[in-house]
Amino acid sequence: MFLQVELLTAVDYLLMMTTRYINQIFTAVPESVWSNQDAMPYFNEAIEALSLPDAELESLLESVQYFMMGKRTRHTIPDWLTLNHFAERASEFEKNTDLLLDKLASQILLATADSQVSFDALITTTSTGNLMPGISYRLAKRLENRVKPETMMLDLGNVGCTGGIKALNCASHLDEGFHNILVVSVELPSTLVNLKTSRVDVWQGNSTFGDGSSALWVSDRADVTEQALKIEKIHTIQQAKKGFDLIKWGYGDYYSFNVEDESTFEQSVRTYLTKALQETAESWKDNPHWAIHPAGILLLMRLSRKLGIPRTSMRPTTSHYEQYSNMSSSGILHIIQSQQDKLVKDEVINLITMGAGFNVIYGCLRKVSQ
Repeated sequence: MFLQVELLTAVDYLLMMTTRYINQIFTAVPESVWSNQDAMPYFNEAIEALSLPDAELESLLESVQYFMMGKRTRHTIPDWLTLNHFAERASEFEKNTDLLLDKLASQILLATADSQVSFDALITTTSTGNLMPGISYRLAKRLENRVKPETMMLDLGNVGCTGGIKALNCASHLDEGFHNILVVSVELPSTLVNLKTSRVDVWQGNSTFGDGSSALWVSDRADVTEQALKIEKIHTIQQAKKGFDLIKWGYGDYYSFNVEDESTFEQSVRTYLTKALQETAESWKDNPHWAIHPAGILLLMRLSRKLGIPRTSMRPTTSHYEQYSNMSSSGILHIIQSQQDKLVKDEVINLITMGAGFNVIYGCLRKVSQ
């Protein structure tokens, strides 16, 4: 007897998938806030203490001034500028992750108090630290009976700034047995700050990142809240053959943000992003609502000009960057939240994020309730 195997087309597969909705988005940030103007004297003092030749010193100072251009703030852990060695950095990451999870858990418990929802999966991500037990288990401890013994716990690491959307994509592909899912991102890049190096790319990281966290309540029902967003598309383009070394870890007392060539970094990222979006142009071309990973203000402006995206459509992203800087994988989830209740029924948010690998993710979320 032979078994008949039927090959599914892409359309057949999509029809079989369970439709998922983002019901609610929760966010939390550390209390300490620093502006570029607050941080710059500390950065200048640290650079001048490196004992570099005059030309190299001047070049590094000019680079940091470029990275710190504009009126911008970031949320950080309290003692971020005094961290030196692995043990204290790792300890601060753990302590402040727990504090952010406390904030997220209290919001989630309040939002689900009436319905007594229990979550079938917790999918978490971070790229700025490493914990055992992982973030999923730490959050589960705080969520009382909302997490069951059989709940699937999945922690993603080392996926960079695309981690939040990758976790959302994973949630959207789970089978029909998963009714309620939490997608969680916690990023504390201030624990990575290194003031004792002359590497321009490390200073680019020092100057660009801020801390934050997000949680998405994803379900298979659109009637749970009044702000539900249908996950219509998440499209990934990985370019490991060409962009593998574009963003990577460097090592010293801890991890540090490194790029292949800081002089052409923005140009390379813009090229990959433009190519990825051009392949899906029919989906986004006429839509005014965007959530773009805020990697840097000049990169965003050049990308918007290249693709013909109006400045008004970029405003949610640039406003987030001005207030919070680059939160890695958590930032784009904050930007989606900022637009969720402003959309009318059937309006769409385009989202795009990029990260190490090199990979670009484009997505589309549709407002289905009002």
